[in-house]
Amino acid sequence: MNRIEANISLLIITFFAAVQYAFLIWVPESVSYFAFMCITNLVGLIMSLCFFFGELFRLDMRQVKQSMILSGELVVFNLFLLMGIQGLGSTITNAFLSTNFIFIALIAFLSYKQLPSRETLWGIFTVLVGLFIMAGAEIHTLFSLSAFYLTLSNIAFAFYLVSVGKYSSSSNPAIIAMGQMFFCFVFSLVLWAGDAVFFGADFSLPTKPEFWGSVIYVSFFIRGLYGIVQVYAQRYVSALSASLIFSTAIIMTMAVSPIMTKILGIPPEVITWPKIIGSVFMIAGILMTEPEFVALIRRLLRHA
Repeated sequence: MNRIEANISLLIITFFAAVQYAFLIWVPESVSYFAFMCITNLVGLIMSLCFFFGELFRLDMRQVKQSMILSGELVVFNLFLLMGIQGLGSTITNAFLSTNFIFIALIAFLSYKQLPSRETLWGIFTVLVGLFIMAGAEIHTLFSLSAFYLTLSNIAFAFYLVSVGKYSSSSNPAIIAMGQMFFCFVFSLVLWAGDAVFFGADFSLPTKPEFWGSVIYVSFFIRGLYGIVQVYAQRYVSALSASLIFSTAIIMTMAVSPIMTKILGIPPEVITWPKIIGSVFMIAGILMTEPEFVALIRRLLRHA
């Protein structure tokens, strides 16, 4: 795999991630967040073992430790994601999640004292403008509890992307992905049990086909396929670049919303002009942080 193939691979799994929000609507609020994470990671692990069982013979303690760290970051990310998505539409949710590159830049500064470039700072500002425009009449959502949860989810995912970038060059993608699912399953099961004992959460799962359709989709495409492809692709793509690619989920969400509404029978995502204009601002801000794109624009302006 080269850089171009890695970028294409990340775009494909970004599409699956954008579609998942339509399926997450099927998860009842009565279901413990830990329960959903527990069952999807277990099912995803079983599916992955059917294809990659032989890779376990290459397992070592270093990869076990890496998987444990990554799974901890993923549990936090998924917990706050599930808590936040209940109060917002899928487009606004994707808008929030697309800003995690801001936190990646902050982590880079705090860890390595790397100051963001002027283009990156302008890009961050433009993305934030786009987010406010997308909120439009729902500007109060930016200061809601759901928005706070999604911000925490963003921070956790930023740490996760940085960690994946650190581990991907020396680890087996299949082992790391399966290790993530195993430890996410264990952590979620413990937290689910604690939620049931101390807070009265139901320790059973719904029997509705819609719920299990959501479980199957998230287990296969997000827990399994997404995890393996991401770890492998980030050998060739930096954490910031991966984050920028994932940000295109906003456009994909709005593009597939009419189709998903007809197929799944879910409430349609209302596409408004503020959301479209805000998306343009956000994508422009994302491109502004890409050195190759900035250099191309400068060359075009120089020859205009």
